[in-house]
Amino acid sequence: MGSFTYLGSELVWAVPVLILQWAVGRAALWNRRRALMASVFLPTIYLAAADSVAIANGIWFFHAARITNVRLGNVPIEEILFFLLTNSMVAQSIILVGDRLARRRGAVQSSVPLQRH
Repeated sequence: MGSFTYLGSELVWAVPVLILQWAVGRAALWNRRRALMASVFLPTIYLAAADSVAIANGIWFFHAARITNVRLGNVPIEEILFFLLTNSMVAQSIILVGDRLARRRGAVQSSVPLQRH
């Protein structure tokens, strides 16, 4: 796969999980979209910044032949996408499990938006 090795591998790894999560829990995920976005993007920004420091200090290294060499600062775009995909799968899992537990207790209907008090 050459320069698309990292990108292709992470997409094959994560996209099916994300599709499945949205297929089975779209109402719960949509109803909590603001919390979902915050819980995905804030850690992604933090991890990308930490990665930038690690790369600048020689702690991390990326094989040039395995990445597209598109970077945001000194961080390969594949690495930022990895953080985004991982954070998405984790945050969505937490929302979906929480929604399932709440529905089991009869506290929330997944298809009904949450009310703010």
